[in-house]
Amino acid sequence: MGQSMEMVCPEQVGLTEQDKSTICYLAFPDSNAGILGDSQFHFRCHLEGDIRTNSRSQSSIDSYNCQCAPSLQTDQGIFFGYVYFRQIKDRNVRRGYFQKSVVLIARLPFLNVYREILRLVAPEFFDNGRKALDFACKEIDRWAAVRVGNPLSLPLFGHNLCCTIPSLLDGALPGASYPSNLSALPSSTNIPITSIHDFDFIKSFQGFLAHLHVFWELMLCNESLAVIAPTPTACSEFVQCLVWIVWPLKFATDYRPFFTIHDGDFKDYTTKSQAPPRIILGVTNPFFVKTLQHWPHIVKIGDNTDTVDVKESPKVKQPGKLNSSVDLKQGLYSEYKSFLEKDKVLIKRLLKGIQSKRPVEAQSSLIKKYYYELTRSFMIPLERYVSTLMPLLRDISPFKSPPTLRDFDFDEFLDTIAVAGPSLTSGTKGDWAGLYMSFLKSENFHHWFAMKKREINNKLKLVHLQALAEADMEMWMAGKSELELIDLILKTRNCVQAVRMVGETVPTEAIAKLKRSIGKIVDKLPSDLKDLVRNGSLIL
Repeated sequence: MGQSMEMVCPEQVGLTEQDKSTICYLAFPDSNAGILGDSQFHFRCHLEGDIRTNSRSQSSIDSYNCQCAPSLQTDQGIFFGYVYFRQIKDRNVRRGYFQKSVVLIARLPFLNVYREILRLVAPEFFDNGRKALDFACKEIDRWAAVRVGNPLSLPLFGHNLCCTIPSLLDGALPGASYPSNLSALPSSTNIPITSIHDFDFIKSFQGFLAHLHVFWELMLCNESLAVIAPTPTACSEFVQCLVWIVWPLKFATDYRPFFTIHDGDFKDYTTKSQAPPRIILGVTNPFFVKTLQHWPHIVKIGDNTDTVDVKESPKVKQPGKLNSSVDLKQGLYSEYKSFLEKDKVLIKRLLKGIQSKRPVEAQSSLIKKYYYELTRSFMIPLERYVSTLMPLLRDISPFKSPPTLRDFDFDEFLDTIAVAGPSLTSGTKGDWAGLYMSFLKSENFHHWFAMKKREINNKLKLVHLQALAEADMEMWMAGKSELELIDLILKTRNCVQAVRMVGETVPTEAIAKLKRSIGKIVDKLPSDLKDLVRNGSLIL
Protein backbone atom coordinates (compact mmCIF):
# COMPACT_ATOMS: atom_id res chain seq x y z
CA MET A 1 0.00 0.00 0.00
CA GLY A 2 2.96 2.32 0.49
CA GLN A 3 3.18 5.27 2.84
CA SER A 4 0.09 6.97 4.25
CA MET A 5 -0.50 10.22 6.13
CA GLU A 6 -1.77 9.50 9.61
CA MET A 7 -2.61 13.04 10.71
CA VAL A 8 -2.13 16.73 9.85
CA CYS A 9 -1.59 19.45 12.45
CA PRO A 10 -3.10 21.99 12.50
CA GLU A 11 -6.14 20.43 10.84
CA GLN A 12 -7.15 23.55 8.86
CA VAL A 13 -4.09 23.37 6.60
CA GLY A 14 -5.39 22.85 3.06
CA LEU A 15 -3.24 20.10 1.58
CA THR A 16 -4.46 18.61 -1.71
CA GLU A 17 -4.43 14.86 -2.26
CA GLN A 18 -1.43 15.31 -4.56
CA ASP A 19 0.36 17.31 -1.85
CA LYS A 20 -0.26 14.51 0.66
CA SER A 21 1.08 11.90 -1.77
CA THR A 22 4.19 13.99 -2.47
CA ILE A 23 4.94 14.48 1.22
CA CYS A 24 4.35 10.81 2.05
CA TYR A 25 6.86 9.53 -0.51
CA LEU A 26 9.46 12.11 0.51
CA ALA A 27 9.04 11.33 4.21
CA PHE A 28 10.70 7.90 3.94
CA PRO A 29 14.05 6.70 2.54
CA ASP A 30 13.78 5.65 -1.10
CA SER A 31 16.18 2.72 -0.76
CA ASN A 32 16.95 -0.17 1.54
CA ALA A 33 19.89 1.48 3.27
CA GLY A 34 19.48 -0.39 6.53
CA ILE A 35 18.80 2.78 8.52
CA LEU A 36 18.05 1.94 12.15
CA GLY A 37 17.19 4.37 14.92
CA ASP A 38 16.40 8.05 14.40
CA SER A 39 17.62 10.15 11.48
CA GLN A 40 16.86 13.57 10.03
CA PHE A 41 16.87 14.93 6.49
CA HIS A 42 15.00 17.49 4.43
CA PHE A 43 13.39 17.89 1.04
CA ARG A 44 12.16 20.75 -1.14
CA CYS A 45 9.07 20.50 -3.32
CA HIS A 46 6.13 22.25 -5.00
CA LEU A 47 2.84 22.18 -3.09
CA GLU A 48 -0.48 23.34 -4.52
CA GLY A 49 -2.68 23.64 -1.42
CA ASP A 50 -3.26 26.59 0.90
CA ILE A 51 -0.56 26.00 3.52
CA ARG A 52 -1.15 29.25 5.39
CA THR A 53 -2.21 28.75 9.01
CA ASN A 54 -3.07 32.38 9.80
CA SER A 55 -3.84 35.67 8.03
CA ARG A 56 -0.47 37.23 8.78
CA SER A 57 1.56 34.53 7.01
CA GLN A 58 1.80 36.09 3.54
CA SER A 59 2.44 39.66 4.71
CA SER A 60 5.15 38.36 7.06
CA ILE A 61 6.79 36.43 4.21
CA ASP A 62 6.72 39.47 1.90
CA SER A 63 8.33 41.64 4.57
CA TYR A 64 10.89 38.94 5.31
CA ASN A 65 11.92 38.60 1.64
CA CYS A 66 12.62 42.34 1.41
CA GLN A 67 14.94 42.31 4.42
CA CYS A 68 16.73 38.95 4.53
CA ALA A 69 19.92 37.82 2.79
CA PRO A 70 19.17 36.93 -0.89
CA SER A 71 20.13 33.27 -0.43
CA LEU A 72 17.47 32.89 2.29
CA GLN A 73 14.55 34.37 0.32
CA THR A 74 11.52 32.16 -0.25
CA ASP A 75 10.10 31.16 -3.64
CA GLN A 76 6.42 31.16 -4.56
CA GLY A 77 4.84 27.72 -4.23
CA ILE A 78 8.07 26.13 -2.92
CA PHE A 79 8.14 24.48 0.50
CA PHE A 80 10.75 22.70 2.59
CA GLY A 81 9.94 19.48 4.36
CA TYR A 82 11.96 18.67 7.49
CA VAL A 83 11.82 14.99 8.37
CA TYR A 84 12.44 13.09 11.59
CA PHE A 85 12.42 9.40 10.63
CA ARG A 86 12.38 6.52 13.10
CA GLN A 87 12.96 2.88 12.18
CA ILE A 88 13.36 0.29 14.93
CA LYS A 89 12.82 -3.44 15.21
CA ASP A 90 9.35 -4.35 16.45
CA ARG A 91 8.03 -7.92 16.52
CA ASN A 92 4.47 -6.65 16.78
CA VAL A 93 4.66 -5.15 13.28
CA ARG A 94 4.06 -7.46 10.29
CA ARG A 95 7.34 -6.57 8.58
CA GLY A 96 9.28 -6.65 11.83
CA TYR A 97 10.07 -2.91 11.89
CA PHE A 98 8.34 0.18 13.25
CA GLN A 99 8.66 2.95 10.63
CA LYS A 100 7.23 6.42 11.05
CA SER A 101 8.18 10.01 10.21
CA VAL A 102 7.25 13.38 11.64
CA VAL A 103 7.39 16.00 8.87
CA LEU A 104 7.44 19.76 9.42
CA ILE A 105 6.42 21.79 6.33
CA ALA A 106 7.68 25.38 6.06
CA ARG A 107 8.48 27.98 3.42
CA LEU A 108 11.63 29.21 5.16
CA PRO A 109 15.05 27.56 4.65
CA PHE A 110 15.92 27.66 8.36
CA LEU A 111 17.39 24.18 8.29
CA ASN A 112 18.98 24.16 11.72
CA VAL A 113 16.03 25.84 13.46
CA TYR A 114 13.53 23.29 12.16
CA ARG A 115 15.88 20.42 12.92
CA GLU A 116 16.01 21.55 16.54
CA ILE A 117 12.22 21.88 16.62
CA LEU A 118 11.87 18.30 15.40
CA ARG A 119 14.41 17.05 17.94
CA LEU A 120 12.06 18.36 20.62
CA VAL A 121 8.70 17.54 19.03
CA ALA A 122 9.21 14.14 17.34
CA PRO A 123 10.30 12.13 20.43
CA GLU A 124 7.37 13.64 22.35
CA PHE A 125 5.04 12.54 19.55
CA PHE A 126 6.39 8.98 19.52
CA ASP A 127 5.84 8.82 23.29
CA ASN A 128 2.55 10.69 23.65
CA GLY A 129 0.86 10.78 20.25
CA ARG A 130 -1.19 13.57 18.72
CA LYS A 131 -1.51 15.66 21.86
CA ALA A 132 2.22 16.42 21.63
CA LEU A 133 1.74 17.85 18.14
CA ASP A 134 -1.30 19.89 19.17
CA PHE A 135 0.62 21.34 22.11
CA ALA A 136 3.59 22.21 19.87
CA CYS A 137 1.31 23.90 17.30
CA LYS A 138 -0.25 26.08 20.00
CA GLU A 139 3.17 27.16 21.27
CA ILE A 140 4.48 27.86 17.77
CA ASP A 141 1.34 29.84 16.88
CA ARG A 142 2.15 32.23 19.71
CA TRP A 143 5.61 32.99 18.35
CA ALA A 144 6.18 36.53 17.14
CA ALA A 145 6.35 37.24 13.42
CA VAL A 146 9.73 36.71 11.77
CA ARG A 147 12.07 39.63 12.52
CA VAL A 148 15.16 39.85 10.36
CA GLY A 149 18.35 41.00 12.04
CA ASN A 150 16.96 40.82 15.60
CA PRO A 151 17.56 38.07 18.18
CA LEU A 152 14.67 35.63 18.46
CA SER A 153 13.65 33.50 21.43
CA LEU A 154 11.27 30.70 20.44
CA PRO A 155 9.78 28.81 23.43
CA LEU A 156 8.95 25.14 22.88
CA PHE A 157 8.46 22.29 25.37
CA GLY A 158 10.21 24.19 28.16
CA HIS A 159 13.17 25.23 26.03
CA ASN A 160 14.05 28.43 24.18
CA LEU A 161 15.48 28.25 20.67
CA CYS A 162 17.74 31.29 20.39
CA CYS A 163 18.79 32.54 16.97
CA THR A 164 19.11 35.53 14.66
CA ILE A 165 18.09 35.76 11.00
CA PRO A 166 20.82 37.45 8.90
CA SER A 167 19.60 40.55 7.08
CA LEU A 168 20.21 41.91 3.60
CA LEU A 169 22.72 44.39 5.03
CA ASP A 170 24.73 41.87 7.06
CA GLY A 171 26.72 40.53 4.11
CA ALA A 172 27.47 37.66 6.42
CA LEU A 173 29.24 34.44 5.60
CA PRO A 174 27.06 31.36 5.40
CA GLY A 175 27.10 29.84 8.85
CA ALA A 176 28.52 32.91 10.56
CA SER A 177 27.68 33.27 14.23
CA TYR A 178 25.10 35.91 15.07
CA PRO A 179 24.49 37.66 18.39
CA SER A 180 21.83 36.03 20.49
CA ASN A 181 19.79 37.01 23.52
CA LEU A 182 21.06 34.18 25.70
CA SER A 183 21.89 36.44 28.64
CA ALA A 184 18.21 37.32 29.09
CA LEU A 185 17.14 33.74 29.86
CA PRO A 186 18.16 30.95 32.26
CA SER A 187 20.99 29.11 30.52
CA SER A 188 19.62 25.63 31.31
CA THR A 189 16.61 26.16 29.03
CA ASN A 190 18.43 27.72 26.06
CA ILE A 191 19.24 25.98 22.81
CA PRO A 192 21.60 28.38 20.99
CA ILE A 193 21.53 28.16 17.17
CA THR A 194 24.50 30.12 15.84
CA SER A 195 23.51 29.57 12.21
CA ILE A 196 19.86 29.16 11.28
CA HIS A 197 20.51 27.51 7.92
CA ASP A 198 24.02 26.21 7.46
CA PHE A 199 25.42 22.69 7.35
CA ASP A 200 28.86 21.25 7.98
CA PHE A 201 30.70 21.77 4.68
CA ILE A 202 33.66 19.58 5.52
CA LYS A 203 31.41 16.66 6.47
CA SER A 204 29.84 16.66 2.99
CA PHE A 205 32.85 17.71 0.91
CA GLN A 206 35.68 15.87 2.68
CA GLY A 207 35.93 13.22 -0.03
CA PHE A 208 35.76 15.80 -2.84
CA LEU A 209 38.29 18.47 -1.87
CA ALA A 210 39.96 18.40 -5.29
CA HIS A 211 36.62 19.18 -6.94
CA LEU A 212 35.42 22.11 -4.82
CA HIS A 213 36.31 24.62 -7.54
CA VAL A 214 34.34 22.55 -10.08
CA PHE A 215 31.31 22.43 -7.76
CA TRP A 216 31.50 26.22 -7.36
CA GLU A 217 31.53 26.81 -11.12
CA LEU A 218 28.72 24.32 -11.75
CA MET A 219 26.52 26.00 -9.15
CA LEU A 220 27.44 29.49 -10.33
CA CYS A 221 26.26 28.64 -13.87
CA ASN A 222 23.24 26.50 -12.88
CA GLU A 223 24.49 23.31 -14.46
CA SER A 224 22.43 20.11 -14.13
CA LEU A 225 23.85 17.88 -11.41
CA ALA A 226 22.71 14.72 -9.63
CA VAL A 227 23.97 13.57 -6.23
CA ILE A 228 23.66 9.83 -5.54
CA ALA A 229 24.10 8.99 -1.87
CA PRO A 230 23.44 6.04 0.43
CA THR A 231 21.02 7.91 2.73
CA PRO A 232 18.57 10.85 2.54
CA THR A 233 20.61 12.65 5.20
CA ALA A 234 23.83 12.46 3.16
CA CYS A 235 22.26 13.55 -0.14
CA SER A 236 20.12 16.36 1.30
CA GLU A 237 23.04 17.87 3.22
CA PHE A 238 25.37 17.59 0.21
CA VAL A 239 22.88 19.28 -2.11
CA GLN A 240 22.28 22.08 0.39
CA CYS A 241 26.02 22.67 0.76
CA LEU A 242 26.29 22.93 -3.03
CA VAL A 243 23.60 25.63 -3.04
CA TRP A 244 25.27 27.57 -0.22
CA ILE A 245 28.73 27.46 -1.87
CA VAL A 246 27.82 30.47 -4.07
CA TRP A 247 26.63 32.53 -1.07
CA PRO A 248 25.73 35.43 -1.01
CA LEU A 249 24.39 34.92 -4.56
CA LYS A 250 20.89 33.46 -4.60
CA PHE A 251 20.75 30.09 -6.35
CA ALA A 252 17.93 30.83 -8.80
CA THR A 253 16.98 27.46 -10.29
CA ASP A 254 15.19 24.54 -8.68
CA TYR A 255 16.94 22.04 -6.46
CA ARG A 256 15.67 18.93 -4.71
CA PRO A 257 17.78 17.87 -1.71
CA PHE A 258 15.92 14.54 -1.70
CA PHE A 259 14.11 13.17 -4.77
CA THR A 260 12.38 9.81 -5.29
CA ILE A 261 11.20 7.67 -8.17
CA HIS A 262 7.60 8.40 -7.12
CA ASP A 263 7.87 12.13 -7.80
CA GLY A 264 5.58 13.56 -10.48
CA ASP A 265 8.60 15.04 -12.28
CA PHE A 266 10.46 11.73 -12.42
CA LYS A 267 9.77 11.06 -16.12
CA ASP A 268 10.69 14.60 -17.18
CA TYR A 269 13.98 14.47 -15.30
CA THR A 270 15.03 11.00 -16.48
CA THR A 271 13.93 11.04 -20.14
CA LYS A 272 16.77 10.82 -22.66
CA SER A 273 14.79 12.50 -25.44
CA GLN A 274 15.76 15.96 -24.19
CA ALA A 275 18.54 17.64 -22.24
CA PRO A 276 18.26 17.42 -18.43
CA PRO A 277 16.71 20.49 -16.78
CA ARG A 278 18.89 22.97 -14.90
CA ILE A 279 18.31 21.45 -11.49
CA ILE A 280 20.17 19.68 -8.68
CA LEU A 281 18.79 16.31 -7.61
CA GLY A 282 19.66 14.40 -4.45
CA VAL A 283 18.75 10.70 -4.75
CA THR A 284 19.38 7.44 -2.90
CA ASN A 285 17.68 4.74 -4.99
CA PRO A 286 20.31 2.71 -6.94
CA PHE A 287 17.88 2.73 -9.89
CA PHE A 288 18.98 6.32 -10.57
CA VAL A 289 22.49 5.14 -11.47
CA LYS A 290 20.99 3.78 -14.66
CA THR A 291 18.29 6.37 -15.36
CA LEU A 292 20.60 9.39 -14.89
CA GLN A 293 23.49 8.15 -17.04
CA HIS A 294 22.82 10.88 -19.61
CA TRP A 295 23.13 13.67 -17.04
CA PRO A 296 26.30 15.74 -17.60
CA HIS A 297 27.43 15.85 -13.96
CA ILE A 298 26.95 13.15 -11.33
CA VAL A 299 28.35 12.95 -7.81
CA LYS A 300 28.45 9.53 -6.18
CA ILE A 301 28.89 9.56 -2.41
CA GLY A 302 30.27 6.43 -0.78
CA ASP A 303 29.07 4.77 2.40
CA ASN A 304 31.90 6.22 4.47
CA THR A 305 32.02 10.00 4.09
CA ASP A 306 34.26 10.57 7.10
CA THR A 307 37.49 9.41 5.45
CA VAL A 308 39.51 10.80 2.57
CA ASP A 309 42.64 9.62 0.79
CA VAL A 310 45.04 12.46 1.59
CA LYS A 311 47.49 11.24 -1.07
CA GLU A 312 45.16 11.38 -4.06
CA SER A 313 41.66 12.81 -4.34
CA PRO A 314 39.13 11.15 -6.65
CA LYS A 315 39.65 11.90 -10.35
CA VAL A 316 36.97 13.31 -12.61
CA LYS A 317 35.23 10.42 -14.36
CA GLN A 318 33.41 10.42 -17.70
CA PRO A 319 29.60 10.01 -17.67
CA GLY A 320 29.84 7.79 -20.76
CA LYS A 321 31.64 5.16 -18.70
CA LEU A 322 28.90 4.93 -16.08
CA ASN A 323 27.24 1.57 -15.64
CA SER A 324 24.23 0.39 -13.71
CA SER A 325 26.32 -1.18 -10.96
CA VAL A 326 25.00 -0.50 -7.48
CA ASP A 327 28.62 -0.43 -6.28
CA LEU A 328 29.52 2.65 -8.31
CA LYS A 329 32.65 4.11 -6.73
CA GLN A 330 32.67 7.48 -4.99
CA GLY A 331 33.63 10.34 -7.25
CA LEU A 332 32.60 13.13 -9.59
CA TYR A 333 31.46 11.79 -12.96
CA SER A 334 31.77 14.67 -15.43
CA GLU A 335 33.59 15.83 -18.53
CA TYR A 336 33.47 19.44 -17.35
CA LYS A 337 36.62 21.49 -17.86
CA SER A 338 36.86 24.19 -15.24
CA PHE A 339 37.60 27.77 -16.27
CA LEU A 340 39.63 28.57 -13.15
CA GLU A 341 42.56 26.78 -11.57
CA LYS A 342 41.93 25.01 -8.30
CA ASP A 343 43.54 26.54 -5.24
CA LYS A 344 46.18 24.01 -4.18
CA VAL A 345 46.97 26.05 -1.06
CA LEU A 346 43.37 25.69 0.16
CA ILE A 347 43.37 21.94 -0.51
CA LYS A 348 46.68 21.49 1.32
CA ARG A 349 45.37 23.43 4.33
CA LEU A 350 42.24 21.29 4.43
CA LEU A 351 44.18 18.03 4.09
CA LYS A 352 46.59 19.16 6.79
CA GLY A 353 43.59 19.95 8.97
CA ILE A 354 42.26 16.42 8.47
CA GLN A 355 45.60 14.90 9.42
CA SER A 356 45.98 17.12 12.48
CA LYS A 357 42.31 16.62 13.45
CA ARG A 358 41.51 20.32 13.25
CA PRO A 359 37.97 21.00 14.56
CA VAL A 360 35.32 20.49 11.88
CA GLU A 361 33.97 23.99 12.51
CA ALA A 362 37.34 25.47 11.56
CA GLN A 363 37.61 23.23 8.48
CA SER A 364 34.15 24.19 7.29
CA SER A 365 34.89 27.85 7.95
CA LEU A 366 37.91 27.68 5.63
CA ILE A 367 35.74 26.44 2.76
CA LYS A 368 32.92 28.91 3.39
CA LYS A 369 35.19 31.91 3.69
CA TYR A 370 37.22 31.03 0.60
CA TYR A 371 34.19 30.59 -1.69
CA TYR A 372 32.34 33.52 -0.17
CA GLU A 373 35.29 35.76 -1.04
CA LEU A 374 35.62 34.17 -4.48
CA THR A 375 31.93 34.77 -5.19
CA ARG A 376 32.24 38.38 -4.03
CA SER A 377 35.30 38.88 -6.26
CA PHE A 378 33.30 37.46 -9.15
CA MET A 379 30.29 39.72 -8.50
CA ILE A 380 32.15 43.00 -7.87
CA PRO A 381 32.90 43.67 -11.59
CA LEU A 382 29.22 43.02 -12.37
CA GLU A 383 28.14 45.44 -9.64
CA ARG A 384 30.63 48.01 -10.91
CA TYR A 385 29.41 47.70 -14.49
CA VAL A 386 25.74 47.97 -13.50
CA SER A 387 26.52 51.26 -11.74
CA THR A 388 27.62 52.66 -15.14
CA LEU A 389 24.17 51.86 -16.57
CA MET A 390 22.52 54.39 -14.25
CA PRO A 391 21.59 57.82 -15.67
CA LEU A 392 23.52 60.84 -14.45
CA LEU A 393 21.73 63.07 -11.95
CA ARG A 394 22.02 66.04 -14.28
CA ASP A 395 20.11 64.11 -16.93
CA ILE A 396 17.08 63.51 -14.69
CA SER A 397 14.31 65.90 -15.74
CA PRO A 398 11.55 66.47 -13.16
CA PHE A 399 8.96 67.06 -15.89
CA LYS A 400 9.63 63.86 -17.84
CA SER A 401 9.02 60.23 -16.94
CA PRO A 402 11.30 58.68 -14.27
CA PRO A 403 14.52 57.36 -15.86
CA THR A 404 15.37 53.64 -15.85
CA LEU A 405 18.53 51.54 -15.91
CA ARG A 406 20.06 50.90 -19.33
CA ASP A 407 20.10 47.35 -20.69
CA PHE A 408 23.02 45.09 -19.82
CA ASP A 409 25.40 44.88 -22.81
CA PHE A 410 27.29 41.57 -22.59
CA ASP A 411 30.10 42.58 -24.98
CA GLU A 412 30.54 45.95 -23.28
CA PHE A 413 30.84 44.24 -19.89
CA LEU A 414 33.28 41.57 -21.10
CA ASP A 415 35.53 44.34 -22.46
CA THR A 416 35.99 45.60 -18.89
CA ILE A 417 37.24 42.28 -17.47
CA ALA A 418 40.86 42.66 -18.63
CA VAL A 419 41.45 45.84 -16.60
CA ALA A 420 38.72 45.76 -13.94
CA GLY A 421 38.02 42.05 -13.44
CA PRO A 422 38.25 39.74 -10.43
CA SER A 423 42.04 39.72 -10.59
CA LEU A 424 41.93 43.01 -8.66
CA THR A 425 40.54 41.25 -5.58
CA SER A 426 41.31 37.55 -6.11
CA GLY A 427 44.55 35.66 -6.67
CA THR A 428 42.78 32.82 -8.49
CA LYS A 429 44.06 32.33 -12.05
CA GLY A 430 42.19 31.13 -15.10
CA ASP A 431 39.80 32.08 -17.87
CA TRP A 432 37.61 34.59 -16.06
CA ALA A 433 36.08 35.91 -19.30
CA GLY A 434 35.01 32.39 -20.29
CA LEU A 435 33.41 31.85 -16.90
CA TYR A 436 31.54 35.15 -17.19
CA MET A 437 30.25 34.18 -20.65
CA SER A 438 28.83 30.98 -19.15
CA PHE A 439 27.40 32.81 -16.15
CA LEU A 440 25.68 35.47 -18.27
CA LYS A 441 23.60 32.70 -19.86
CA SER A 442 22.50 31.30 -16.50
CA GLU A 443 19.32 31.81 -14.50
CA ASN A 444 21.49 32.98 -11.59
CA PHE A 445 22.57 35.99 -13.64
CA HIS A 446 19.10 36.77 -14.99
CA HIS A 447 17.58 36.62 -11.51
CA TRP A 448 20.39 38.70 -10.00
CA PHE A 449 20.16 41.37 -12.69
CA ALA A 450 16.34 41.47 -12.54
CA MET A 451 16.52 42.09 -8.78
CA LYS A 452 19.29 44.66 -9.21
CA LYS A 453 17.37 46.44 -11.98
CA ARG A 454 14.20 46.57 -9.89
CA GLU A 455 16.11 47.88 -6.88
CA ILE A 456 17.84 50.64 -8.87
CA ASN A 457 14.71 51.65 -10.81
CA ASN A 458 12.85 51.99 -7.51
CA LYS A 459 15.59 54.28 -6.21
CA LEU A 460 15.47 56.28 -9.46
CA LYS A 461 11.73 56.83 -8.96
CA LEU A 462 12.50 58.38 -5.58
CA VAL A 463 15.32 60.52 -7.01
CA HIS A 464 12.99 61.71 -9.79
CA LEU A 465 10.30 62.58 -7.24
CA GLN A 466 12.77 64.56 -5.16
CA ALA A 467 13.87 66.42 -8.32
CA LEU A 468 10.21 67.26 -8.95
CA ALA A 469 9.89 68.58 -5.39
CA GLU A 470 12.90 70.88 -5.93
CA ALA A 471 11.76 72.12 -9.36
CA ASP A 472 10.79 75.76 -9.99
CA MET A 473 7.09 75.16 -10.56
CA GLU A 474 6.17 78.80 -11.21
CA MET A 475 8.69 79.05 -14.04
CA TRP A 476 7.42 75.82 -15.56
CA MET A 477 3.75 76.92 -15.37
CA ALA A 478 4.34 80.01 -17.51
CA GLY A 479 2.43 79.62 -20.76
CA LYS A 480 1.09 76.13 -19.92
CA SER A 481 -2.49 75.17 -20.79
CA GLU A 482 -5.06 74.03 -18.20
CA LEU A 483 -4.79 70.50 -19.58
CA GLU A 484 -1.01 70.47 -19.04
CA LEU A 485 -1.41 71.74 -15.48
CA ILE A 486 -3.95 69.03 -14.63
CA ASP A 487 -1.69 66.45 -16.26
CA LEU A 488 1.24 67.44 -14.03
CA ILE A 489 -0.93 67.12 -10.91
CA LEU A 490 -1.92 63.61 -11.97
CA LYS A 491 1.66 62.63 -12.79
CA THR A 492 2.91 63.95 -9.44
CA ARG A 493 0.29 61.98 -7.53
CA ASN A 494 1.08 58.83 -9.53
CA CYS A 495 4.83 59.27 -8.91
CA VAL A 496 4.27 59.47 -5.15
CA GLN A 497 2.06 56.37 -5.22
CA ALA A 498 4.58 54.46 -7.36
CA VAL A 499 7.40 55.23 -4.92
CA ARG A 500 5.31 54.17 -1.93
CA MET A 501 4.16 50.96 -3.64
CA VAL A 502 7.74 49.71 -4.01
CA GLY A 503 8.43 50.24 -0.32
CA GLU A 504 10.44 53.44 -0.57
CA THR A 505 9.82 56.19 2.00
CA VAL A 506 9.15 59.62 0.57
CA PRO A 507 10.81 62.25 2.82
CA THR A 508 8.30 64.42 4.70
CA GLU A 509 10.06 67.56 3.44
CA ALA A 510 9.64 66.46 -0.19
CA ILE A 511 5.92 65.78 0.32
CA ALA A 512 5.48 69.24 1.86
CA LYS A 513 7.21 70.88 -1.12
CA LEU A 514 5.12 68.90 -3.60
CA LYS A 515 1.92 69.95 -1.82
CA ARG A 516 2.96 73.60 -2.01
CA SER A 517 3.78 73.22 -5.71
CA ILE A 518 0.44 71.57 -6.46
CA GLY A 519 -1.27 74.31 -4.47
CA LYS A 520 0.30 76.90 -6.77
CA ILE A 521 -0.90 74.97 -9.82
CA VAL A 522 -4.44 74.73 -8.42
CA ASP A 523 -4.47 78.49 -7.81
CA LYS A 524 -3.91 78.99 -11.56
CA LEU A 525 -6.95 76.91 -12.48
CA PRO A 526 -10.49 78.26 -13.00
CA SER A 527 -13.00 77.67 -10.19
CA ASP A 528 -14.73 74.67 -11.77
CA LEU A 529 -11.42 72.85 -12.29
CA LYS A 530 -10.30 73.71 -8.75
CA ASP A 531 -13.37 71.97 -7.37
CA LEU A 532 -12.79 68.99 -9.67
CA VAL A 533 -9.22 68.62 -8.48
CA ARG A 534 -10.12 68.86 -4.79
CA ASN A 535 -13.22 66.67 -4.96
CA GLY A 536 -11.39 64.08 -7.03
CA SER A 537 -8.76 63.61 -4.32
CA LEU A 538 -5.98 64.61 -6.66
CA ILE A 539 -4.21 66.55 -3.92
CA LEU A 540 -1.49 64.55 -2.09
